[in-house]
Amino acid sequence: MLHALGLSPTEERVYRTLLDRAPVSVSDLARRLDIEGQEVREALHALETKSLLSCSGENEVVPAPPEVGLAALVNHRQSELDEASRTIHRLVDQYRHGHHERPLDELIELRVGREAVAEGFQQLHSATREQMRVFVMPPYTVTYAENHMGRRLLAEGRRLRAVYHRDAIAQPGAPAEVQRFVAAGEEARISRVLPTKLAIADDSQALIPVHTDPEGIHTTCLLVHPCGLLDTLIAVFELIWSRARPFEVADSEIVETSSATRLSRSDQEVLSMLLNGLTDRAAGRELGLSERTVQRRVREVMTKLDAQNRLQLGWALARQQEPLGPE
Repeated sequence: MLHALGLSPTEERVYRTLLDRAPVSVSDLARRLDIEGQEVREALHALETKSLLSCSGENEVVPAPPEVGLAALVNHRQSELDEASRTIHRLVDQYRHGHHERPLDELIELRVGREAVAEGFQQLHSATREQMRVFVMPPYTVTYAENHMGRRLLAEGRRLRAVYHRDAIAQPGAPAEVQRFVAAGEEARISRVLPTKLAIADDSQALIPVHTDPEGIHTTCLLVHPCGLLDTLIAVFELIWSRARPFEVADSEIVETSSATRLSRSDQEVLSMLLNGLTDRAAGRELGLSERTVQRRVREVMTKLDAQNRLQLGWALARQQEPLGPE
C-alpha cells in the first residue's frame, strides 16, 4: 500500500509493526516478523532516512506519527512529479528550437490533421513488439469501448501499462470499462497529476498530442523517434508509474479474518470505487446508488472494522489483506 511512497515491502511491515508495538527492540522486531536481524536493521535505517522513525532509549525505536511522516513523503513525491512535468515542457521547447546534427524532422515528426494523427497511432501500434505505455486523460478521441488498439495489443499478447488521470476514472462508466481492460490483462494505475497524454511503443517511438479541436478530436501530434527526448519521456513515464496507485478491482475472493468482518460483494465494489479516487456521488452513480447510501455503507464498514475515520479504514483494509506469516 505504501510502495508509491518509496517503501519496500519489508520497510512497510516494520513500520506497521512499530505503529502497533513501539517502542520495541531490533531483536523483538526480528522475532515478530520472522526475518533476520540484519534485514530489520537495514529497514530501520531506510525508515530513519525517510524520517519515519526515531530512537528511544537503548536499542529501541518508535515510529513517527503517520499524519506527520507519511504526509511529508507524499509532499516530496508530489514535488518530484511536478518537476518531471516541467521537464517535459522544457525539453519539447528545446527540441523544437534547438539545433542538432541530425535534421529535427528526423527526430520529431509533426503530424497535422485527423487522418495524419490516426496514422501516427496506427504506426505506434505496428511498432509495438513488447509493450505500450500510455498516459490516459480527457478529452478523448475515442471512448473506452472504441479503444480497439488497446484491445488488439492485449489480444496479441503485448503488455499494456496505463496510468489514468484521476479525472479519467471519474468519467461516467469509466471504472467499469477500466476493470474490463484490467481483466483482459492491462496493468492500470491512477495518478492525480499527469503532464500530458502520451503513448510509447517499446523504446522506439512516442506520440504526444499537442492540439485538440472543440469536438475533442486530436488534430496535431508529435511523433518522437529515438533521441534524448524519447529517453526523457520514457523516464518520466516510469517515474510516474512508480509513484501511481494501482487501480483497485473489487475482489470477491478476499479472505476476511472473521465472519464478523466479512465484507459483502457490494461493499467491496463501493470501497474499490472510493479507493480509485471517486467521490461518494460519483461512486454512487456508477453503482446505481444514492450518495447517502454510499456514505451509509462506508460507515457500516467502518463500524465492522472499528475504524474512526476513512484513513483508519484504509489501514484496516490493507492489514486484512496482509499475509499472516509463513505457514
